[in-house]
Amino acid sequence: MRHTAVAVILGSFLTASLPAADQQLVNMVMPDAKIVAGVNVESTRHSPFGTFLLAQIPSSDPGLQKFITATGFNPQADLQEILMATAGVPASPTMALDPKTGAVEALASPKSMRGLIMARGNFNVEKISALAKSDGKQNVELYKDAMLISDPKDKAATGMALVGSNFLVAGTVADVKAAIDRRAQANALDPELTTKVNSLSASEDMWAVSIVPMSSLNPGAAAPAQMQGAFGGDIFKKITESSGGIKFGTLILMTTELVAMDEKNATALSDVLKFLVGMVAMNSGATKNMPPIITTILQSMDVQTQGNVVSVKMSAPEDQVEGLINAMAKAKPAGSKL
Repeated sequence: MRHTAVAVILGSFLTASLPAADQQLVNMVMPDAKIVAGVNVESTRHSPFGTFLLAQIPSSDPGLQKFITATGFNPQADLQEILMATAGVPASPTMALDPKTGAVEALASPKSMRGLIMARGNFNVEKISALAKSDGKQNVELYKDAMLISDPKDKAATGMALVGSNFLVAGTVADVKAAIDRRAQANALDPELTTKVNSLSASEDMWAVSIVPMSSLNPGAAAPAQMQGAFGGDIFKKITESSGGIKFGTLILMTTELVAMDEKNATALSDVLKFLVGMVAMNSGATKNMPPIITTILQSMDVQTQGNVVSVKMSAPEDQVEGLINAMAKAKPAGSKL
């Protein structure tokens, strides 16, 4: 169910005192998760920036209307929250037993990242299931109280389950089934990760937290050389944990917390960031090709260090962000999309 799941989840990103992440979504996260991210779509949708983004999508767009008619799901109105989680890059391939042949097969390469995408909203189970059967030629079956949709020809393809009409979970079929099994149980996540998830989801519109070093996320040969080099750099090796979020409003606020290996490395990281801010301030008049919003963000940067923790705060006027998006849209060739 690779294409249908992606369309339902990713299409909704264009829409996107807060309630914390929905507990049933948190319960479905794998207990060995190391990275969790979320989007409070409902609050984002009603923010000035969310309103601006929605205005960029004509309500009469034929593609959107066709999607809504076929699925009974309007991502602009029916999606409320998204939660994503991964245990990171596995040390060995994910294995599975083929029930027909009895052979053990690898479902993922050693460098693939296992994860789940979960959503809360209003889903039309009947229409989505019917579309999966007819157009997608997918396997549709009942697993406990969930409607499970999967590709009968590809065991490694993404599966998707609709749990009632309010929850959706996508990932490998094995991970999706395990998530459904956990839904009614208290989550067994790392306590530190749980604390961060609860805190960030209750204060930010978009947020993410990682309790593993950034360097461990290096996807290796599967990624472009530039990305491999960035993740393998010394600055990433010294960051053992990270978290942050974005709060939308007339002023868009961005906060980041980086945990270094020790106080010495935290001070060095802080000095690098402050040096960057100083360089922008000194050369602001000469950076003619730099979008003004980049200068604004860097000049707003506030860097604080406490022990081995570096906290960074930045901001940008919402109208400047809109201006940048409008400028990018005008610069694109005719017929292309944002």
